[in-house]
Amino acid sequence: MARAAGPGREGAVVPDGVHDPGGDGAEGGGDLRVAAVDDHPALLSGLRVELAQLDHRIRLVATAPTVDELLAGFARSVSRAPEAPPVDVVLLDLRLGDESRPARNVERLLRAGVAVLVYTEGRSPDAALEALRAGALGVLLKDRPVATVAEALWAAGAGETPESAETAATLQHSQTLADHLSLQERRVLELYAGGMPARSVALRLGVGHETAKSYLKRIRAKYAAVDRPAYTRMELYHRAVEDGVIAPVTGSGPGEG
Repeated sequence: MARAAGPGREGAVVPDGVHDPGGDGAEGGGDLRVAAVDDHPALLSGLRVELAQLDHRIRLVATAPTVDELLAGFARSVSRAPEAPPVDVVLLDLRLGDESRPARNVERLLRAGVAVLVYTEGRSPDAALEALRAGALGVLLKDRPVATVAEALWAAGAGETPESAETAATLQHSQTLADHLSLQERRVLELYAGGMPARSVALRLGVGHETAKSYLKRIRAKYAAVDRPAYTRMELYHRAVEDGVIAPVTGSGPGEG
C-alpha cells in the first residue's frame, strides 16, 4: 500500500487494495471495518486518528476519492480473501470529483455487500434524499463530534438507521416517507403492513428472516425520525395507507400475528 505524495495528500491511502493501519484495532470479529469515499484526505487522516483514540475496535481501513477506486481495491482484496467483503460500512461523501450521482454510488456499494452512511459537509437535502432512497442508512455532517460518528457507524454496521438530525431533516424534505424508502424497504412495508408475517416476507423476497426484520427496523426508524411513529404492525399499516404504499383493506386492518 503506497502513500500519496504532494501538497494536501499527506497520510491519504492510495486504494491499491485495502489498507490496514496495523495495531489500531483489536483482531477478531469484534472490530468494525470502515472505508471512506471522499476527496479530502487530510480530513480522513484526522478522522482515522480520532476514531482509533475513541474506540480501537473501529478501524478506518481504506479510503478512496471515488467509488470506482474503492471497488477496484475491494476486488483485489476479495481475490485474496473471498469469504467476506473487506469492510462493513462505507462513509460516502455526496460531492465527489468525478461528479458521480449519489444514488448510483450507493447502489454499487450495496451490491458489494457493505452498508452505506452518507458523510458530507453542507446541507444538500436533494442529494441526501437521493442517497437514502437508494438504500443509504443515514446522513451525518462532517462537523459532528467523533463520538457521534462512532455511534452512527456501529448502528450502520448492525444494519440499523442511525439517529441524527441530518437524517431526520432529509426525511422531512419530502412530502411522504414512502418517497425516500429504498425499493426493498418499500416492498417489505407493502407485504408486512398488508398482513404477511415477517418470515413469509423474507421468503417472498428471497432474504433471511433477520434481514427482513432489519428492514422493518429501518422503516420504523425512518417513521420515528419524522415524528410519525409506527411501533406495531397496525401503525405501520396506517402509515402505509397514508403514504399510498398500500390500499386500505375492508375492516380494521391486518392483525398483529
